[in-house]
Amino acid sequence: MARSIDIALTRAEAGDGMETIYENVCTLSTEPELCFNYATTEELKNWGFSEGTFSCLLLDKKDIIIQVVTTYQSSDGANRAYHSDMDYLKKNNYGRPVKAKTVGEASVILKKKQSDGTTYNLLFLKNNVFAAVSAKYKKDKADNIEHIRGIAEKIEGKIN
Repeated sequence: MARSIDIALTRAEAGDGMETIYENVCTLSTEPELCFNYATTEELKNWGFSEGTFSCLLLDKKDIIIQVVTTYQSSDGANRAYHSDMDYLKKNNYGRPVKAKTVGEASVILKKKQSDGTTYNLLFLKNNVFAAVSAKYKKDKADNIEHIRGIAEKIEGKIN
């Protein structure tokens, strides 16, 4: 299984006009003191969390894209994380589902129009990896869904 740092896209892989503005990588097996979301290392291990990478990219100096790739010790852990996150986003008004081709084994795209742009949250599951790509586009264009789906498909292609 490829490690999640190898799965996340680099600026060059993400596409033209993208620049990396933030990246945080955590690997609990090599960073035992590291905590994530206020959970202890032991809790994360109990939940089946193995490692993850969190990157924030800027497209054309205006649109923000965040990729979160989390590798779990088992596909069951990834599946539970995917469904929990999907339920949370739906219940907490993160937008309405958008019909689109499935990425990975299961995926959902939520779209929410806001005063400062349109936000898309794409969640997908493949093997023991749960990934999310969130994008806030300043302009609501027809190709936004294809753009975010294209990024997710590139990430999916790196997952064994």
